[in-house]
Amino acid sequence: MKPFLATLERGFDRLIVGFAWIAGALMMFALAAVCVDVLMRYFFNRPLPWVLQISEYVLLYIPFLAAAYVLREESHIRIDILLNRLGRRTRNRVNAVTSLLGCGVLLVLAYYGASITVDYFHRKVPTIKYLKIPEFLVIAVIPVGCFLFALQFLRRAADHARPAEEGRRTGPAD
Repeated sequence: MKPFLATLERGFDRLIVGFAWIAGALMMFALAAVCVDVLMRYFFNRPLPWVLQISEYVLLYIPFLAAAYVLREESHIRIDILLNRLGRRTRNRVNAVTSLLGCGVLLVLAYYGASITVDYFHRKVPTIKYLKIPEFLVIAVIPVGCFLFALQFLRRAADHARPAEEGRRTGPAD
């Protein structure tokens, strides 16, 4: 069973790293598109009408694609003034509990996000903007990103619940 779980974990890690790379590529695309739009608008009086809409969607996609990776790297902003005053065992317990809470919240968000996405798909709801894109394609990243984020929180909880001598997959050195 352990080799199977290790294979699943490696696959999950590859997936969230891939999504983080996609988020980075989307950020670079949005940057380039906005720059070209500004140049087209001010020098040629021919703005690109789709840039604002696509940039809005990119700004939605970036955090949901990258959140699980950022959590894996322990790079989220956190207020650890209290945690730093706790012993290692207590700190690990607090981190495990808060990770389970985060997992629960994100699973609820993923569930409701998926139900709304499926509803928009069945009703064929379009975006009401320049480009008529099906709305479910715009919001589909929300349940996917929340689910992956929840799984990473679950892994983090398991890591912090594990005794220190067994070692951890993630987290800063104690």
